[in-house]
Amino acid sequence: MVVKEPGVALKRTPFEEILACIRGLIEMQTLSGQEEKIVKHLIPVANRLGFKNAHSDRMGNLVAEMVVGSGEGPKIVLSGHLDTVNANPAEWNPETPAFTGTVKDGRLYGRGAVDMKGSLGVMLHAAADLAGLQGPFSGRVYMVGTVVEELFEGVCFLEALKNIQPDYVIIGESTEGRINIGQRGRGEIVFTSYGEPQHASTGRQVINAIEQVAYIIDAFHVWYRPERDEVLGERSIVPTDIKIPVGGGGGVDGRGGNSTVPHMVDLTYDLRTLAGDTEESILRLVSDNIERVVENGRKRYPRFRPPSIRYSSEKSVTWTGVPILEKKFAPAWKAARDGELVLKAMAGFEKATGKKPRLGSYGFCTDGSGVVRYRELFPDRKIEVIGFGPGAEKDAHTVNESVGVADLKEAYEGLQGILLELLRKR
Repeated sequence: MVVKEPGVALKRTPFEEILACIRGLIEMQTLSGQEEKIVKHLIPVANRLGFKNAHSDRMGNLVAEMVVGSGEGPKIVLSGHLDTVNANPAEWNPETPAFTGTVKDGRLYGRGAVDMKGSLGVMLHAAADLAGLQGPFSGRVYMVGTVVEELFEGVCFLEALKNIQPDYVIIGESTEGRINIGQRGRGEIVFTSYGEPQHASTGRQVINAIEQVAYIIDAFHVWYRPERDEVLGERSIVPTDIKIPVGGGGGVDGRGGNSTVPHMVDLTYDLRTLAGDTEESILRLVSDNIERVVENGRKRYPRFRPPSIRYSSEKSVTWTGVPILEKKFAPAWKAARDGELVLKAMAGFEKATGKKPRLGSYGFCTDGSGVVRYRELFPDRKIEVIGFGPGAEKDAHTVNESVGVADLKEAYEGLQGILLELLRKR
């Protein structure tokens, strides 16, 4: 049940309209770098809802501003990414196709329903309903729909942060109704082990790059003891790929096989990092953990070459034509439980929903990593970040992805309460 605050005349969009908006977004296929259609769809929608200066920035992000009262007060950014991972329609239940936004048994189905077009619709309308708000409220709320987030968390969002210079950021990724006060980061590291390219009949007399990879895996599986943060949980290190690169073996395609011991193998690890972990500290951590492997290799083989360690990188181009080439490292973040943003968000959520707020953290990575980068560039600027959004992380990127309709409603009400509390003049 919604608790209505006395003396506050707040516009409320009929939920059927919000749901129709979300379903329309799900109908659009918006892979990373292909978000132009949804941005150009949302700009006139934002204008119609009362936002000012709705536009796309240099990276292609949607940016729209809602002025509340005199506009004097905090700047609040509501952030959600516009891109989704792909979906193979043949794998989905025919009753709930991937790109129709079907409602069935109280759930909304479709690619992006939970990650995160449902949240985009909720945030857009929660902010739009502040138009013309009377009373002791003032400030500016910005709706930012980011691009290429599925490939690069926070990279394109950083462009919007630089332009807006906000005080508060609310990441709209799924929180199951909690107020998330942290997020693990993500890194992807490649170990390249080296061997001697000789005929396989030589047996164990030469260095085998595949066997060296096995020792590295063993080092992390047996010896590594992960640190744990009370908010974020455990730092995890998981192998995700192994391959002989072209030119690293004796096969006809330049890879493995053909009775040849490979002289090069790439092993990829996914790391979920904790607050304070940096690109440099993670490299030191993984290097220290394979030191025994290096020592044993040197003792056994006179010509042993230690594995090289590097971050993998990925490149893409935004729909506006901006090229991106980035290392795969997105930092973690954590907010103070007694910080101003967290306390006000908890109070606002409770006033709006009548429920006691719960705190949590993200297991996956979000655009909140862009806030960490922003702080590094502008250490003198105050900026705080939390997460709040409908649905569950476990439903993201799945076949038959869905979000509860009731979850969307509660997120809409809760977000309105949070915004009112942040905009309230003291």
